[in-house]
Amino acid sequence: MSTEKKSLVMSPKTQLIVKLVPPDGGWGWMVIIGTALSNIFNQSMLSLFSLLYGDALEAMGHETQGAALVLSTMLFVSNFGGPIAGAIVKLTSTRFVAVTGAICCTIGIFFSGFSTNIFHLVITYGVLLGLGLGFIQNSSFVAINSYFKLKKSRAVGLANVGTGVGQTLMPHLVRYLLEHYGFRGACLLLSSLSLHGIAGCMLIEPVERHMKKVVEEVTVDETQHLLKENSKDIVLRKISQSNGDVEKKENEYRRDSKTFNNKEQNAEKIKTEATDQNEKNIITSKMDKKSSLFRKLHDLFGIALLSDIRFINIVMGTALAVTSTQNFSMLYPFFLQNYASMDKQQTANCMSAVAAADIMGRLILPIFQDKYKIKARWMLIMTCIWLIVTRQILAYQTNLEVLLVMSALYGFGRSMIIVARNIAISENCSLDQVPAAVGLGMLTMGIIVPPAGYFLGWIRDFTNSYIACITAQNALLVVLLVTWIPDMLYLQMKAKRQKKDNLDYMS
Repeated sequence: MSTEKKSLVMSPKTQLIVKLVPPDGGWGWMVIIGTALSNIFNQSMLSLFSLLYGDALEAMGHETQGAALVLSTMLFVSNFGGPIAGAIVKLTSTRFVAVTGAICCTIGIFFSGFSTNIFHLVITYGVLLGLGLGFIQNSSFVAINSYFKLKKSRAVGLANVGTGVGQTLMPHLVRYLLEHYGFRGACLLLSSLSLHGIAGCMLIEPVERHMKKVVEEVTVDETQHLLKENSKDIVLRKISQSNGDVEKKENEYRRDSKTFNNKEQNAEKIKTEATDQNEKNIITSKMDKKSSLFRKLHDLFGIALLSDIRFINIVMGTALAVTSTQNFSMLYPFFLQNYASMDKQQTANCMSAVAAADIMGRLILPIFQDKYKIKARWMLIMTCIWLIVTRQILAYQTNLEVLLVMSALYGFGRSMIIVARNIAISENCSLDQVPAAVGLGMLTMGIIVPPAGYFLGWIRDFTNSYIACITAQNALLVVLLVTWIPDMLYLQMKAKRQKKDNLDYMS
């Protein structure tokens, strides 16, 4: 009986509060449909470059170097446009940035059909399309991230399925358009299809219109309540004391003013001091305006995030993962033809196996992640181990059947790099910091991908070995594992310790 009374006495007080939470569905599914629609016709343009513009570049007198110049410009602008997009999202909305990006893509594709030299392509495909893709990538993820909490990985995976579908179907459409309408006609028709991206981006609405009301029971900490009451009492005492001090000083000032009222010297002195004080106030106000401008830029671009070592570790790791997968994707067709001695049809079959498995992975793996509530960084760690083993085995294969199986396994694992990279970045910051965080992640990729890609290409040319190059690509993933696993284990141990302390406190 005494234990029951004790438990009743010690039980913490609770109260019901109403919270606004993301819908985790609802209109969020429409946002996903709109993003996927935009990805089909815009994000897939990256993989269509050589097919669509190859003959046009040859007619202009440029081949490999010209293609590299245009592609490098596009990737550079796309990644460096991420922080700009993040800042504009904070000033306006995700829909405005996404629609602006889709318009830039449409204009870029349209005017690229009228290109007569390589600099026209650099401006249209490289700058306009690159800027548009950067804006869409940043704003669409921020929008999905704001709508979903428990099903976030699944939502991002479904949105990215649009890119996979576009990369699978669009090459066949481009080939048909080139054969029947020529280069300019193909560009004009592709730009008209890109208009669907604008319609899709218009489906992105502010999440505030669709928030759900949830009644939640929270524990009332009486100690904190008493501290707040005490602090209020202290503040009131200070206010009354300060009022008394003010009255005392006013009385002293009246006595002094009566004594020195008729003295002109003191009047002039006071006037001079007042002038000096006004000048100081003007200088201070100018300095405050400058500091406020720097503070606004500091907040817009999320510079404070760079002071967090863990955030830097995350964006560096995701950039290394993207560099490794992108470089392997570019190298893989040459590996199949030159090392494995595959013809074009067999190479296309292996690439189709990668694309089909990639789409399956974007649909299946996020469901697995959401069901078991696995952190995005743990998913990336497991994916990197999967890719290291798969690619290292694949590097020694020459049999078509084995290569088809290994291609599918690689594509299945690669999908999680695309889905989880931005989620891993967003998990380490607050909701209002997500646009800037994703922008800084894209900026990091823009800084790391070109030199790292050049270095991996140099390894291939210097060693004349595809196996050495693939091993170097896997080494980038090993660096990610070495820097991430200890940090994740530390966070896991810290969470367990905190949970134990909370249980001890409640008991």
